[in-house]
Amino acid sequence: MSLPLPPGPRGSLFTGIKAKLPKSEPWKTYAAWGSHYGGPMISFRVCNRLTIVLNTHTAVHDLLERRAGIYSGRPASWMFGVICGRAKAVFNISATDARHRIYRRLLQRGLGGQAVKDYWPVLEEEVDILIRGLTDTPDEFEQQIRRNATAVIMKVAFGYSITVAHDRFISVAEQSSNISGWAMAPGRWLVDYYPIFRFVPSWFPLAHFKRQGAEWRTILNSISEVPHAWVKSQMASGLYTSSFTSRLMEPGITEEEEDIVKWCAGALYAGAADTTVSATLSFLMLMALHPVVQERAQAEIDSVLGGAPRVADVSRLPYLLAVMKEVMRYAPVANMALPHQATHDDTYAGYRIPKGCTVVPNVWAILHDPELYPQPFLFDPDRFAKGSTQPDPGAYIWGFGRRICPGIQFAEPALLLSMASILYHFTIIPASRDTAAVEFTTGITSHIKPFGIHFAPRRDSREV
Repeated sequence: MSLPLPPGPRGSLFTGIKAKLPKSEPWKTYAAWGSHYGGPMISFRVCNRLTIVLNTHTAVHDLLERRAGIYSGRPASWMFGVICGRAKAVFNISATDARHRIYRRLLQRGLGGQAVKDYWPVLEEEVDILIRGLTDTPDEFEQQIRRNATAVIMKVAFGYSITVAHDRFISVAEQSSNISGWAMAPGRWLVDYYPIFRFVPSWFPLAHFKRQGAEWRTILNSISEVPHAWVKSQMASGLYTSSFTSRLMEPGITEEEEDIVKWCAGALYAGAADTTVSATLSFLMLMALHPVVQERAQAEIDSVLGGAPRVADVSRLPYLLAVMKEVMRYAPVANMALPHQATHDDTYAGYRIPKGCTVVPNVWAILHDPELYPQPFLFDPDRFAKGSTQPDPGAYIWGFGRRICPGIQFAEPALLLSMASILYHFTIIPASRDTAAVEFTTGITSHIKPFGIHFAPRRDSREV
């Protein structure tokens, strides 16, 4: 007798639960369904596609880590991958593809160990610009944070310097994240479920998705094509800044090898810019709401460093590290991890997992599991103090198995430097005494919805 599918809501014969899909904060709905139906995972069908959501750390570990060979695929996305032209993107290609192994090797080489130290001057130069920007135009803190994140990754990936506040690559980074979320939204595009619709002519009345996809394709190409072409032109002139791309564009490189370099550099831009913005904005909002935590972190910075933070200093700030971990746990950058695909039939916990189904880790549910993190809705960095038994959220926020993020060694020091520098120079205060509600944006990346805050100077912020 065949094992049953994991429990979950059941919908209509033709569309499944498409009408029941949550429009915002789906991670909370999936967690609630998990509690209702019981078990480590739930399943549901949208049109002809089966999705299994993993709501527990045990299920994620057992399937995505211990059985990574089965769960490292990516589900086909006809709208995003084919019509929008992102099938070769690092985050979209299946780990079973030979190109994926080359991607990971190049990214690990460009973002590991000594390579990261080579980028420390970039981080320090840009954080100084950020502090000056927050001093001069504190009401534009969102734009300042976004400019900083984009400037860092553009310099690292392409050697490109952002010198104006409204550089086109700042807006493209935000646009690309939004477009990715819209194009990959479950149940939104009929072509994802019935691929034959991709042959419908773009002029056809029902082919709005093709016209929309063509528009998005042009914007998304800016992530990889435009900066890559710019690096090549700079290298040809002999006047260029060393970067991830220029270091890999060796003489005699083949067309295929160059294409791989282009997509790797584009992944740095697409993967780092918006996630860094998300984490930093959540940090600012949480510091405004938790002045005791903020004061303790500031006291540590003042006593340990005695001056403006530099990258080499942040490893000496254990409480700030705990603050960063708690920010990432309380407000995950990706509440739902990118979807995996089962490449073989499997069974788990008495249920069957069919080949080809989509498997999605509910990161938010895991990081708010009271068995792992007592009082999970309390913001408390002490849960990561020395000797604590609560797991490091890094085990869940950076991906799983063969899909783990290769940029961890770069991302964490960069984020810690920004946090330390902001707290060294400012005290963050809510603009209103009534500010208490914490709400989250919905998308591939998520963050606490910003509210009004003030940056009260602690010292002359121009002395950086």
